[in-house]
Amino acid sequence: MEVVLCVCVLQICLSARRVGAIQAETNHAVAVVEDGAKRTEDGAGVVEQTREAFMRIGSAVEDMSSRIEQIAAVSEQVAASAQSLQQNISEVASVAQESSASTEQVSASTEETSASAEQIAASAQELSGNADALNALVAKFKLH
Repeated sequence: MEVVLCVCVLQICLSARRVGAIQAETNHAVAVVEDGAKRTEDGAGVVEQTREAFMRIGSAVEDMSSRIEQIAAVSEQVAASAQSLQQNISEVASVAQESSASTEQVSASTEETSASAEQIAASAQELSGNADALNALVAKFKLH
């Protein structure tokens, strides 16, 4: 019985060692799982921060796109206004050319009128001279 008792004690010692080893392994596994859980939790936090950063970037891109569209619309309006202004300037230049041509025509007509007036004055003076000469001839004749 002593041998059986020794075998039992030996088995109990081995079982205790196995239980200790199992407990050590279990503690190690628990530590690894807890560390993994901590890392997963930290990773989830980083993922959430990254998601929020991407959301802010997306919002900024949408805002920038809206501003670009507004700038494009204003640029189109400015281009249309510039084209209208250019057309108005062309019309004013055309009117100015027409006015200049009319002014030249009026000036030419004024010169012609002035020359005609000089001719009329010369003709009137000649006619006056002829009238004086005719009066002198008529005065020589006396009616009896």
